[in-house]
Amino acid sequence: MKKRLQIRDQKQNMTLTLILWLVLGAVSMGGMLHVAAHKTVVISARGQEQGEIVPEYRTGENGEMQLPMMTDHVADRQICIPLEAGTKAENVVVENHYMEKELWVYIQTGRKTFYKEHKITGDLTLVEKGICESRNEGVLLRLTMKDVLEYHSTLEEGVLRIDYVMPKELYDRIVVLDPAGGGSNRGVTASGCQEKDIALKVAKQTAQLMEDQKVKVYLTRSEDTEVSKEARRMFADWVGADLYLEIGLSADPENEAVYGICAEYNDEYYIPEFGNLQWADCVARQVTVAASNRAVGVVPAADGDVLWDLTIPAARISLGYVTNSNERQLLEQDSYQKKLVEGIAEAINEVYTNTQ
Repeated sequence: MKKRLQIRDQKQNMTLTLILWLVLGAVSMGGMLHVAAHKTVVISARGQEQGEIVPEYRTGENGEMQLPMMTDHVADRQICIPLEAGTKAENVVVENHYMEKELWVYIQTGRKTFYKEHKITGDLTLVEKGICESRNEGVLLRLTMKDVLEYHSTLEEGVLRIDYVMPKELYDRIVVLDPAGGGSNRGVTASGCQEKDIALKVAKQTAQLMEDQKVKVYLTRSEDTEVSKEARRMFADWVGADLYLEIGLSADPENEAVYGICAEYNDEYYIPEFGNLQWADCVARQVTVAASNRAVGVVPAADGDVLWDLTIPAARISLGYVTNSNERQLLEQDSYQKKLVEGIAEAINEVYTNTQ
């Protein structure tokens, strides 16, 4: 009898334990589902210097539609974009197109019909217009802004919330790198070596190198596109840059023996304490040392150069002569480009170390 009671008690305990585990599992699953439904997911906004991951969106006509928008007077520097049910963070790509002053949001599997019925809301003070296009089995939302801005995006409860600030509010140190040439403007060339290509590679690598050094580097172009002189000049004002550096190459067809690194500056615009000449000298010196090359000199910029229109310390660095066969071969090598990048980065760090 006693044994039967023990067996019965054991069965009851096992049943009670099973029930407790089932209840605990149900509560845990419910909690996880609740968290999943209400969690906030941060979506990184890709910058221009990283290069576009959706370049095909620039081509073709896909029936642009004006985005319906409504100002929320309570919102403070935040744009809210509704998303269709089931849209996940991995379905959303946010890109910051600095030079165009545009914010791109690509939503995979998104539909234009959804945005005919659902408005973009928030603080739309700096939004000039919004366009919706059908692209690659999804939609591309393009917001044209009044200023160059930095964005922080989160996905929460079916809404993409994009907070924005001015660059100077986010970064204490801002540098604009201006790769010479672009598009049909190849710059100086020789034996297939093009100024526009070398300049862009070095500028991109410099921006990447400076990411961990508390300096924000903006590029006037991140791909092989033409950028007007006026746009290059104005961009420095838009982002509130401290320094401006045009990156290019040199050529001397009449004397192919000439080689080395040189810099140019605006010698008519005087900036107290640290100005154009000091910046040109600093970058020429640091790049020359890093590349173990020879310095050709620091000279006034040619008439009409973008440097004449800038009011911050601005210079042009020529990384070498494409008309010198030996130097041309070096300029095309990744290992040598890395040295040039390190020299430019060291010059930027020197300026901020000694002037602040």
